[in-house]
Amino acid sequence: MPELPEVQTTVSGINKHLPGKKIISVWNDYKSNYFKGKENIKDPSYFKKFEKEVVGEKIKKAERRGKNIIIHLTNDKAILIHMKMTGHLLYGKYKKVENSWIPHESGPLTDPFNRHIRLVFALDNGKALALCDMRKFAKVLFTKENPHKHKDLEVIAKDPFEMSRKEFVDSLRKKKSGRIMNILMDQNIVSGIGNIYSDEILWKLEIHPEESVSNLSDGELRKIWKEARIILKKGIHFGGDSTSDYRNIKGEPGNFQQEHRAYRKTGEKCPKKWCPGKIIRKVVGGRSAHFCSSHQKLKIVKSKKLR
Repeated sequence: MPELPEVQTTVSGINKHLPGKKIISVWNDYKSNYFKGKENIKDPSYFKKFEKEVVGEKIKKAERRGKNIIIHLTNDKAILIHMKMTGHLLYGKYKKVENSWIPHESGPLTDPFNRHIRLVFALDNGKALALCDMRKFAKVLFTKENPHKHKDLEVIAKDPFEMSRKEFVDSLRKKKSGRIMNILMDQNIVSGIGNIYSDEILWKLEIHPEESVSNLSDGELRKIWKEARIILKKGIHFGGDSTSDYRNIKGEPGNFQQEHRAYRKTGEKCPKKWCPGKIIRKVVGGRSAHFCSSHQKLKIVKSKKLR
């Protein structure tokens, strides 16, 4: 799933290329009876409303809220997009062939990972903003209200760049008995972090992903805040992570996967020079964790003796 660096890379791409472009038509192939009556373009009735609201509007700018993309339009309207597991936005020339869309230019857009086009915003400059989504999990809707007050976004917490150290520590302390990896990925506690970046943060700080937050000192939580900002910034610098499907709006892969020290490194020797351990994989709270068998140990908490 695209995490903060991938979403921010997408938002930056939109802001570089799309402001001022008018939406002249919208197409999608998400139609599903499962979503009937829901606020989602996968419901055909809702899509008709969506189409009516966005066609004719110009794109003003985009911003990120956690892992969500907000595309601001004229007349105080906004499109909300959560790319979910396999979604990514693409920008370029497309043509419709029968009931699908294919790139009308050579280059990165022809990458096989960019072929699952589910949603197309045709623009007045002859190009299009397209959503590629192999597994069809992405969520797209519109709002005429303040998008940050929308029910899908108002519960999303601040990300590590928006939080002060104290806010970060206080937020994590809300889950007194939770496991640190699951807490870091809880978007209602701190937003923007998923499997990739939580693995890298905890590996660097020598913290076991199953460690209870109650066993970590405020000083250790402050170090997590600092390291999260460093690693997320590094992810942005490398254009996101393309271990899986993610591509930027030009259709190009990011390069953060070349910087992995723990994520998807199962069975490999720990990269720390002094460490004899190997990277292992374990399911923690329904999510995969990759960590070192040697330097990421659970703390032993001695129980108080009864007097």
